[in-house]
Amino acid sequence: MRSKIKKNHEFFELSKFRRRFTLLVLLTLFCILFSRAFFLQGMQKDFLQQEGFERSNRNIELYAYRGKIYDRNNQILAASETVRSITLEPNRVEFKKGDKKKLANLLEMKIQTLNKKLKIKRNHIYLKRKVDPKIASKILALKIPGISSEKDYRRTYPDQEISAHVVGYAGNDGNGLEGVEYKKNDLLSGTHGYKKILIDARRRVVENLSEVNVPIDGKDVHLTIDKRLQHIAFQSLKKTIDDSEAISGSAILIDSKTGEILTMVNYPSYNPNKRMRKRTFVRNRVVTDMFEPGSTMKPISIAAALEKKVVNVNTKIDTGNGFYKVGRTLVTDTKPHGIITVKEILQTSSNIGVTKIAEKLSKKELWQTYSNFGIGNLTGLNFPGESKGIIRDYKKWRDRDHYSVSYGYSVSTTIAQLARAYTPFANKGEIKNLRLFKNDPIKIGQRVMSIETTKAVLKMMESVTKEGGTATQAAIPGYRVAGKTGTSRQFIEGKGYGAPGERKYNASFVGIAPISNPKFIMAIVIEDPTKGSNYGGVVAGPVFRKVVAEALKIYSIPQDGIEILDRADEDEKKEI
Repeated sequence: MRSKIKKNHEFFELSKFRRRFTLLVLLTLFCILFSRAFFLQGMQKDFLQQEGFERSNRNIELYAYRGKIYDRNNQILAASETVRSITLEPNRVEFKKGDKKKLANLLEMKIQTLNKKLKIKRNHIYLKRKVDPKIASKILALKIPGISSEKDYRRTYPDQEISAHVVGYAGNDGNGLEGVEYKKNDLLSGTHGYKKILIDARRRVVENLSEVNVPIDGKDVHLTIDKRLQHIAFQSLKKTIDDSEAISGSAILIDSKTGEILTMVNYPSYNPNKRMRKRTFVRNRVVTDMFEPGSTMKPISIAAALEKKVVNVNTKIDTGNGFYKVGRTLVTDTKPHGIITVKEILQTSSNIGVTKIAEKLSKKELWQTYSNFGIGNLTGLNFPGESKGIIRDYKKWRDRDHYSVSYGYSVSTTIAQLARAYTPFANKGEIKNLRLFKNDPIKIGQRVMSIETTKAVLKMMESVTKEGGTATQAAIPGYRVAGKTGTSRQFIEGKGYGAPGERKYNASFVGIAPISNPKFIMAIVIEDPTKGSNYGGVVAGPVFRKVVAEALKIYSIPQDGIEILDRADEDEKKEI
């Protein structure tokens, strides 16, 4: 059967209204597209070109090499080494079977941690920073899309915990966070540079463009620290703390003539090469932590009395039977000394003796001497976090403060400040600022006491290290040594100085050697020694002997143990 052919009027045909409506819609869409094209190409041209340029042209940061830190003999204390940082583009990453586990193992990362990073909605993240180049090569050999590496630097510290509190450490971003790394960060960091590259839509590098801003490497820093003595001091301090089962300890050794710091150690310490979760022992307690110095202040109190001529070396003081009541307070000695000379007061460390000497001075005179010796003032070191100590204005002193200050209570110092306070005894009355950086200028010392007074106190302090003194264990064979011990009770918030049997002590010693021509001053404090003795001479004295004996050998300082000082004494008389 033949099908009928449809006529024209039988085909579907839009109505006149529909044709016009359809045409209107098409014209409207065309106008919208034309307007949008005009807006983008005419009015947004510069913006879009800039956006396109920024998306395809990238600046890659070129890291500046961070400067090294050296000791006084050009031994490295901190340096940077080239490493890689593994980066990830989550939207591009594709794993073949087993690759994810291999990647996690190479990164020393749990699978769960890796999965969390893969879910981060960013174009670019760090999987791990500071990766060894050999490990990075193995990771790149897996050829996982979206995984790449960038050049980076890792800070290394050869001395690990030994010099940690001096050098400090730098964070992942390369900026110093503690110690010298923080103090000299701007000098060490230098200036980062960059280079321009052209990338495609998949962030692949298409071309290296010619524009490059070359980085400026950081400058090196040279310290006054002697790495050899730093090791000796740290090991000696560590042994003492372990043997005495103390909480912690700090020590500083300085060149008495220049104020240069040769060693500055604390124990416990930390390893700046490792990531730290706890920051308990990060601060440099030599300069940050204050304590009541106890009897190590007595030489300064006696120096004040000698300078004001209210006593002389041979003046006799009645210390009684070991008890002396001042107002409502009882001052005691460890044992009765009876009538003794000023020299013997220092030798036996008599609290009663120095109290009676302080009574001959006004509050202002005693306060002024302490202030002149640097107590309550910064040391000139300007180390991060440095404390300046505490000594209240004499106008605010109670009567009890007048005599307690004379034997090292009601006043707080740092161990660095204490070492500086002894520089006048080693420099004929001149106090020296402390120095840690070799390029810093040596400042002229300020005279705070007469030559006669400081010479007399130095000789009295020599008796402390001889038989009958409190620091015989600090004596060094072949050399004349001066010093003073301190055994001070710790003030505990809410408990005061504690009841007998509950007290905690700081055992300290400050020494000078050799007396004929003082070269070294060392100050040590051991916090709360609980095994054996807690006396400064017994606990801290051996640390001084070990370290300073080595320093005298290393710096070839002539022995002066035999009485050969008559000529030196005559020379001093001429100077006076």
